[in-house]
Amino acid sequence: MHDEPQPQLARSISMKLALLTLSILAATGCAHVPPGPTPYYGPTQTMAQVVQDINANNAKIKTLRAAHSFQATLVDEKGKSHTFSGDGYLLFAKPDNLLLTAGNIIKFFEVGSNDKQYWFTAFPDEVSTQWYGDKERLTDQAARQIPIRPDLILEVLGVSTIDTDFLTPPVPVMRFNNDADAYMFTWNRPLTNRWVAEKEVWYDRKTRLPTLILLFDANGRIILRAYLSEPKPVKNTAGSMIASRYDLFFPENKSHMSFHITDNPEIPNSIPKGKITIPNPGSFAFPEEPGVKKQIEIK
Repeated sequence: MHDEPQPQLARSISMKLALLTLSILAATGCAHVPPGPTPYYGPTQTMAQVVQDINANNAKIKTLRAAHSFQATLVDEKGKSHTFSGDGYLLFAKPDNLLLTAGNIIKFFEVGSNDKQYWFTAFPDEVSTQWYGDKERLTDQAARQIPIRPDLILEVLGVSTIDTDFLTPPVPVMRFNNDADAYMFTWNRPLTNRWVAEKEVWYDRKTRLPTLILLFDANGRIILRAYLSEPKPVKNTAGSMIASRYDLFFPENKSHMSFHITDNPEIPNSIPKGKITIPNPGSFAFPEEPGVKKQIEIK
């Protein structure tokens, strides 16, 4: 009996290992993973400079109207899912007036907010409910009763300006994410015994527009995750832009909603005397009789 020459034995072992590796990859469905986006390691701006650019864009957006298409899955208090899709319109006026409608042949839902009240109305017969309440009494615990929270939708638009006093709570902290090529802002506020993070927003380095918004409860759990993309110019603003696609997920009840602005969002021009501007204060009036089977006041 003769021993196999060492070089030939080494080649044989290498071949067997290569075949074994290929077999494992094939069995597990592994394939070549394309590389992610190229990290950015170039120069960045100071926090004051970034905030200045964000505010310059957002300060001109005082009112807004736009048409949109949407898809949504609402999960009710019994855990049942209801899925809708169609078209609607968005109206907004600073600081916290919002109306987001969604429907097709019939109304599907409406999200609303004004200076004092908020509401979410689901019209289809299988839900047929309006949730509403006063903003002064809105707490995280109370808000958990609502499938889609109007106060959080306001945050998602990403058109508010940032207070330039960086020491007044909620206090912003900026980091730079090389891999995402984004400025990351986290807002923190004090409780009686600790500080908590309440919001995180990622701003694209090149455009200074938000691409990701995370809102947290007092225990650091995400209550809303929103991806913003496909920026569009806003008419009558001399260069301001906003995202046109919003993908929202509410982890606590598993509801999610996506809406896509289908036309060019605009700031309404001044209207001759005797004509009505939209939006106006009446656009955000609370609907006392929404035409649904049940109304739930959030207390």
